[in-house]
Amino acid sequence: MSQISDEDRQALRDGFARYLEADAHEEKLRSGIATDRGYDDAIWNQMAEMGLLGIAIPEDFGGIGGGAIDVALVMEEVGKKLVPVPFVSTCVVAAEMIARFAPDSVKQDLLEKIATGEIVVSTGGSGDFVALADDGHSLTAKSAGDGWAVSGEVSFVSHGGHADYHLLGLNEDGAQSAFLVKSSDTVAAKRLTTNDPAQRLFKLKLTDAEAINLKGINADGINQVAMRGIAAAAAEQAGATRAIFEITMEYLRTRYQFGRAIGSFQAMKHMAADLLVEVESATSAALAAAKALDAGAPNAAKFVSLTAFTCKDAFREASAQAIQMHGGIAYTEEHVAHLYWRRARAGLPVFGSSDEHREQYLKSREAA
Repeated sequence: MSQISDEDRQALRDGFARYLEADAHEEKLRSGIATDRGYDDAIWNQMAEMGLLGIAIPEDFGGIGGGAIDVALVMEEVGKKLVPVPFVSTCVVAAEMIARFAPDSVKQDLLEKIATGEIVVSTGGSGDFVALADDGHSLTAKSAGDGWAVSGEVSFVSHGGHADYHLLGLNEDGAQSAFLVKSSDTVAAKRLTTNDPAQRLFKLKLTDAEAINLKGINADGINQVAMRGIAAAAAEQAGATRAIFEITMEYLRTRYQFGRAIGSFQAMKHMAADLLVEVESATSAALAAAKALDAGAPNAAKFVSLTAFTCKDAFREASAQAIQMHGGIAYTEEHVAHLYWRRARAGLPVFGSSDEHREQYLKSREAA
């Protein structure tokens, strides 16, 4: 349950939105894409100063005690500007995993560092909490003195090339385990080619990398972490869906043909109306899932599955139609609509496909 009042929540969101509008415009997005990290590091630092990186971390560990609804509102704003920061992996999934399963000394150290923006955490391997699972990884863990060592290779590790820690999941005989590995010379990273120019996926090769074993992992705890990660990613897609819709509507109002704004043509009005339904559905679903998680609702999993496929599909549809409605100009990377389309495509497999979540949702409805 969030410890943030409605008034403070709205103030945080408004302040963050104003900052992004001023300092996270398209030029900043493109300049960030050209860097090794894929985003402007100043944005990450500003989020830390505003307390947003610790929004889901308890106050006892340097955070501000927010809940899933607070995370969702932040991610909506992030999605609107396509800012590819490692918020979900670091501040949601890793923070939750550490808070639930790490030793107390590790909690105190790493959660405070996450909240202040001092460290970035990637996720990889197998397990429900991993955004882009690599079920074919070769990771193995063994006891090494007082600790553990992890060796092997794993792909699809988001932000793995510059992360300070890697949260790696292993799934052996149906039992999930997780290890925190500090980036060092025992971890080599190779960047993978992706369709989204802002996406940073890496293949890691570990050689007896020193690791912290997150003990006491259980199915319910992992499920809670996974649901919060899914809900956060969906909220980001909902924000991006609204942004590309608004960009397209502005184009329809200002682009003239035959002496008329093209938005006045009947065909365009119908397309716009259909897209508005997609936008509002995505926003409503994302907020409903976050509220269900904060309330500890017994049917929260149903809402999370619903928001997962709703937001994925809405973003894909809105970004595709935006290109059609802009015409030939949006088919080039020079137009921002192209970047939204690439992000929508890159997000389809994150935390599972639309079809997987739709199937889970239908099963939950049948079981009710």
